[in-house]
Amino acid sequence: MKKLLVPFMAALIFFSSCRVEKPYYQTKIGKKKQKYYNDLQFGANKHPKRTF
Repeated sequence: MKKLLVPFMAALIFFSSCRVEKPYYQTKIGKKKQKYYNDLQFGANKHPKRTF
């Protein structure tokens, strides 16, 4: 039983540590918000439309 459990637990730890969540600014909504606030701050569009 232990011979099966140890490799399974090692594989579980390995695969769970490989998955990394994206930072918020790299998600679809984060990119839209970043574009909106950049337009506000740097004046590319005086009245940008909120799309998020």
